[in-house]
Amino acid sequence: MGNITDRTAYLRGLAEGLTFEKDKPENRLLLEMLTVMDEMAQKIAELDSDLGELDEYVESIDSDLGDIEDALFGDDDDLDDDDEEDDDDIEVEQFDENEELSFDCPNCGKTMQIKAADIDFDESPLCPNCHKPFFPDVIEGEDVGDDK
Repeated sequence: MGNITDRTAYLRGLAEGLTFEKDKPENRLLLEMLTVMDEMAQKIAELDSDLGELDEYVESIDSDLGDIEDALFGDDDDLDDDDEEDDDDIEVEQFDENEELSFDCPNCGKTMQIKAADIDFDESPLCPNCHKPFFPDVIEGEDVGDDK
């Protein structure tokens, strides 16, 4: 079965083929219902498109966050909690402060390289292109754990 916009267009064609007398109240009601259905189908199609874009954006953010976690904390995939080994015997990858991370500005889209050691979690870096913060949720000088 086709998508909802195709189906409402089909219903509209059926209604036009019946040559309704537009003066009758019941026919006006049916035609108005078809108009509302058309508008709803258009809105659903727009929402579906927006949802697809949002899903791609969230996946991109998740990937970037994974890269940051790997850069800051190392790759913990080799660690197995079920092993009987002492934690002292397990080697953990060291933090590479010279590693460069790549960020796309959410405002203008320009890509910026930041060294892992230069990341300040108390304030958001500014984009060199549009001079807006990369992470606008970070409020300058406010601790994350502060309760006001």
